[in-house]
Amino acid sequence: MKIYLPAWHYRARAIVQRTWGWSPIEEMILLALDRAPGTIEDVATSLGIPIQVSGSTIARLMQFGLVEVRLSPVPQLATSSVGHDFIRLGGALPERTEDREIHISLVLEKVGHSVFRNRDVETAPLYRLTQADHKVNFPPGPDETDDTMAARVTQLVAGMLRPGEWLRGVQTINSVLERKYLAIELNDVKNGLLPEGASQDLIGALQATIKTGILPEASDPQPSRSLTIDTMIAAEQLIVGGDQHLERFERIVGQAQSDIFVLSTFVAPHDDKYTERHERVRTALEQACQRGVRCHLFYGTTLDAERKNAIAMQELNVRLSSVRRARGFVLTQRDSVGSHVKCLAADDGQGGAVALLGSSNWLSSPFSAVEVSVELTENHAAAAGLDLLRSIISPLSSASRSVETLQFTASDLRRTRSPLSPSTDSGQRMPVRMTILQADDHERLLRKVAHEADERFVCCTNKVGATMVPGLFNPAEIAGRRLDDVRVYYSRRSGPIKRRHVTAHRERLNGVVDLIAVEDPQVHAKFLLWDTDHVVVSTMNWGSQSGSPDNPLDEIGLYLEGPGLATSLLVKFEDQLED
Repeated sequence: MKIYLPAWHYRARAIVQRTWGWSPIEEMILLALDRAPGTIEDVATSLGIPIQVSGSTIARLMQFGLVEVRLSPVPQLATSSVGHDFIRLGGALPERTEDREIHISLVLEKVGHSVFRNRDVETAPLYRLTQADHKVNFPPGPDETDDTMAARVTQLVAGMLRPGEWLRGVQTINSVLERKYLAIELNDVKNGLLPEGASQDLIGALQATIKTGILPEASDPQPSRSLTIDTMIAAEQLIVGGDQHLERFERIVGQAQSDIFVLSTFVAPHDDKYTERHERVRTALEQACQRGVRCHLFYGTTLDAERKNAIAMQELNVRLSSVRRARGFVLTQRDSVGSHVKCLAADDGQGGAVALLGSSNWLSSPFSAVEVSVELTENHAAAAGLDLLRSIISPLSSASRSVETLQFTASDLRRTRSPLSPSTDSGQRMPVRMTILQADDHERLLRKVAHEADERFVCCTNKVGATMVPGLFNPAEIAGRRLDDVRVYYSRRSGPIKRRHVTAHRERLNGVVDLIAVEDPQVHAKFLLWDTDHVVVSTMNWGSQSGSPDNPLDEIGLYLEGPGLATSLLVKFEDQLED
C-alpha cells in the first residue's frame, strides 16, 4: 500500500565558499621582496626555486595587493604598503576565498521531519491526489519560509562539501517553495528500503502504521529557544536617551558602505507633526543612498486599518529613490512584518556589522522621549541580531533580497569572529553573557527575578494597562516584600486603565513598591534590571502586554549579564530623568 505524507519541496541556489591560507613559499617570497626588491629571476635565484614557481606565486601575491611593480629608479617588484604592514604588524595574511554555486532541491516531510534529496524520493502535487488516496493532512502551523528552510539546507549540504568549504548561504531571490506529498510504499518499509535521510521518528511512525493500519500524524517541530552567547560590550553600548539614539543613528548610517536595515513599528508621515529630528533621519538615509548603500526599510504595526504607515513608507521610498544612484538601492516594504520589535542594523564599513535593538521607533520617533537600546558590535553578537531581524522579515515574500543579504552577512561575521579583546575605540569592554528572550519568555523571567533578586528590582515600561497587576505589579510586590529598592517607572496608561486605578495600587503598595509616573520627559524605554549585573533591554511593555508563544518574535528582549551593567544603566536612566 502507498501512503502520502505532507511535505515541502524547496529549490534554490546555495553559495559554498572555499577558504585557504598561504603556503610557506608564498610567505618566503613576500619576505624576500620586502628585504630586497627585484625581478622574478632575482627571487628565484635568491631562494633557489624554479622560476615558474616564483612567477606564479608572485602573480597570486599581486592579485591580493601584497606585491606591486615599481618603475623608479628601475622597474622591479617589491612589497606594497599593504604587504609591508602585514609583515611589520605580525598579522596573518588575508585568507583567499573562492565561491561556487550549487543547486539545492530538497524535500522536507512533516511526519518525522526528514530531509531528502528530491531525486531520491517520489513526490506528487496536491491536485493529483483524490479522496481515495491514503494521505496525511498538513499540520495547522504556519507555512515554511526561506528562513525556516535554512537549517534544512545546512543539514542536506553538510555531506556534499569538499575539504575546506563552508556554506555561506542560500540565494533566496529565485527560490521556490511549494507544498507536495511524499509517496511512501509501505511494502518497501517492511523490507527496510527507505531513502537516505529518513529520520528515526519517520521510521517509527511508518512501522506503527504497518502494525495498526492507522495513518501517522503530521506536526511542526517545536521552535528552538533562544541561545546564550558570550560576547563583549562596553558601557557606551547601553544607549539611553533620545538625543543619543538620534546621534547613534546618524553615525551608524553614515559609516555604512553596503547595507542598512531599519525596522520601526511606525513610519511618520510628512505632516504638521513632522520635526527637524524626523528630517535628520531622512537626510542620513539620503546621504547613504548617494554613496550607493542599499536601504532596507520595514515597519511592524498591524494596527493600521487606513494604511497610514504604508503610505508614509511609500513617501519615503519616493524621496530616497529620487537620489542620484539610488535606483534599485531602496528596498522599502509596504506590508507590515507583524512584530513590535525595533531594530537598526548596518555594516560598519570595516568588514564588520552593528545591530541595535531596543525601544526606539527609528522612522517615527521625534527622539524626545527616554529610550533604551543595546548596540551589538562583536561579530558573534551582531550576527545573532541579524539572524533575529531575518527571522522577523522572512514571511514577507517581497523581502527575499533583504533576507538573503542578512543571511550572507551573518554567515560571514561568524567566519571572521572578532577577538574578545577588552579594549575598543569606544572604551573598555567587559565580558557579557547575552541571552535572547522571545515574547513568551518575558513573564517567566520577571516572576523568577521577583523571587531571586538580592539588592534591587527596577522595571521601566512605557504603558500600564489591563495586564499591569498580574503581569508586573504582583511580581514587583513579591520582590518588595524582601527588598528595600523596588521601583516601577511608567508614563502612559492604556485601554481601560484610568489614573484612579493606578493611584489605588500606588496607595496599596506604599512602602513596598514605588510606582513612579514620569510625564516629562516621557519614558518610552522598556527594561528590567536587578542587583548590579543583570539587565534586560526589551521591546515589550511589561505593564500592558503579554507575550504569546504563538508569535514568539512579536517582542524581543536582550538579557545581559555582566559586571556593573545594571548599575551603569540605572545611573544613565536617572540622569535622563533629571535633565
